[in-house]
Amino acid sequence: MKGVVVCPQPRAADAGAAVLKDGGTAFDAALAAAFAQMICDPFMCGLGGMGTLQYFRSDTGDNGMIDFHARAGAKVKPDMWEADCTGRTPVSGYSLFDDFRSELGYTSIMTPGTPAGFGLFHQMLCSRPWDELLQPAIKYARKGLPMTPYTRRVWTRYRMEGIPDGMTRIKASDECARIYMHPEGRLYDEGELFKLPDYADTLEQLAKTGPDDFYRGDLAKIIADDLAANGSYVTAEDLADYKPQVGPPVEGHYRGLTVRSSPPPSSGATLIEMLQILDHVDLGSFPHTSAEHLDSVARAMAAAHADRNEHLGDPAFTETPTELLISKDRAAMWAKRIKNGETPGTSQEAPPSCTTHLCVYDEQGNAVSVTHTLGTSSGVTTPGLGFTYNNSMKLFDPIPGRRNSMEPGKARTTGMVPTMVFKGGKPIVIAGAPGGSVIISAVLQTILNVLDFSMSPVEAVTVPRIHCEGKDLHAEATVPLAVIRELETMGHAVNHKHESFAMDMSMAHVIVIDKDGIMQGGADPRAGGGVAYSR
Repeated sequence: MKGVVVCPQPRAADAGAAVLKDGGTAFDAALAAAFAQMICDPFMCGLGGMGTLQYFRSDTGDNGMIDFHARAGAKVKPDMWEADCTGRTPVSGYSLFDDFRSELGYTSIMTPGTPAGFGLFHQMLCSRPWDELLQPAIKYARKGLPMTPYTRRVWTRYRMEGIPDGMTRIKASDECARIYMHPEGRLYDEGELFKLPDYADTLEQLAKTGPDDFYRGDLAKIIADDLAANGSYVTAEDLADYKPQVGPPVEGHYRGLTVRSSPPPSSGATLIEMLQILDHVDLGSFPHTSAEHLDSVARAMAAAHADRNEHLGDPAFTETPTELLISKDRAAMWAKRIKNGETPGTSQEAPPSCTTHLCVYDEQGNAVSVTHTLGTSSGVTTPGLGFTYNNSMKLFDPIPGRRNSMEPGKARTTGMVPTMVFKGGKPIVIAGAPGGSVIISAVLQTILNVLDFSMSPVEAVTVPRIHCEGKDLHAEATVPLAVIRELETMGHAVNHKHESFAMDMSMAHVIVIDKDGIMQGGADPRAGGGVAYSR
C-alpha cells in the first residue's frame, strides 16, 4: 500500500492517489488533490480562499502548521458598518445588512491566502514539480466533471433568514452567473457535464509562472484592478504584502496520546480542551449513542465553546490565552463542574460554511491534514479568471473594540481544526472536517469513536452525531427518540433533526494507522465522500 487519500470529492481523492501510485509523497498527493478539489467543488474552496494545513514529515519528525488565513483589506475601518447593521442571524448572531455587503459582492472579500499557502507548502515539502501537480485540476476544469448532488445542494439547501439563497449568490456578479449557471439560465442538474475553461486557463498560467503571480505578477494586476474598480477593501498592496504563517501546532493529550491541532485564530485549542475535559470521563464504559455518552460529550463541547467565545481571536491583534485553553487544570475545572450537571450557556451558535477538507498518508509515514475554504463564496468572479473569491468579511463583528472586530490585516476566527493524534512520535489518527464551528464537534466525535469505542474509520464518521455550543443540543435523526427523551430529562434543550445524515453537522474525514502500520480511511457519507487507496 503506497498511501491513502480521504476527502469529500471522490475525483479529487483519485487525483491524489494517482500521484502516490506514480511515486509521489503524501505532500505531492495533497497538493494535487487540493487543487482538484477546487474544480470538483468550486464554491467550497478555490484560489480566492484561505485555509490551514498540518504536516508531519517522517524522515525528520518535523510536525508543523502552514496557516494561510484570509486577511482584511487595507481599506477596512473598524466602525465602517456599525451604523448600518439591521440585525443578527438567529444562528451565530452574524450581522445583517439590507444590501448583503458582508455576505455578497466585492465588499465581502478579504485578501486570499490559498495560492500562497499551497505555494509555500510545495516549496517546503513537495518533491514533484509545481506545474505537474496542478495538471489533474487543469484537466478536470478543461474537460468537465458531472455535477454532483452535493455540489448542487450547496446552491439549493436551506438558508437562514436574512442570508441570500444559492441563486442570488451565483448572480452576485455577472461573470459568476455566466460561468456557474447553465446556458439555459438555470442551475446545472445532477450528472450534467460542468466545465470551467476560464479556471483552467488561470491554473495553467499559475502552473507556468508559480503562485507568486497571484500576488505580485500579471495575475495580481488583473485581480487588483478588478477589485479596485468595484469597491473592494483589498488593495494591490494587500496582495503584494500577503505571507502565510509557519509555526508549531497547539498540543494536548488524551488517553496518554499526544494530540496536535491548529493554533488561533483556528480552533485547535478548543478541540484539545474538549478532549482533555473528556479525559476525566470513562466514555468507553457507556454504550455508544446512549444518553450518558451524549450528555458527557455535549457538556464538554459547551464548556470549551464558552472559552472559545470569550478568548479566541487573531493573536496578532488581540490577546489570546492559548495556554489557558489547553491547560490540564482548565480541563479538570470544567470536568468537575460538568459532573455536577452544569452545561455552560451561550447565545451564540455558528452555522456551517462552504469549506472542504483533505487527509493524506503515505507508506513512508508522511501525513497531511488540510482544511481550505471560500467561506460561503462572495459570488464574485473577475472576468476571465473563472474562480470565485471568499466572503470572509461576514465573519467579523461590525462593532469596533471587540475580540473579533474588523481591522486592516486581521484574520477572523474559524472553526478549522486539521488534527493529528500521535503515539510514539508517529501519527495514528489524521482527521479534519469542513463546516464552521460544527467542524470541532465532528472531529471530536470521530477521534472519540476511534479511541474510546474502537470503531473503524468508516464507522467513526458514519454513526449518529451531535453538536452543542451551550444553547441547544443538536442531534441527528439517527439518535433514538428514547435517548432524546433522556437527554431532555438531564436538562438539555434538544433539536432533534429530521435528517439521518445532516449536512449541517459537518463532514468528518479520517485516516487511522494501526499498530502494524496498516492504513485505513473513512470519508463522511454526509458529503458523498471519497477514499482512494494507492497500491
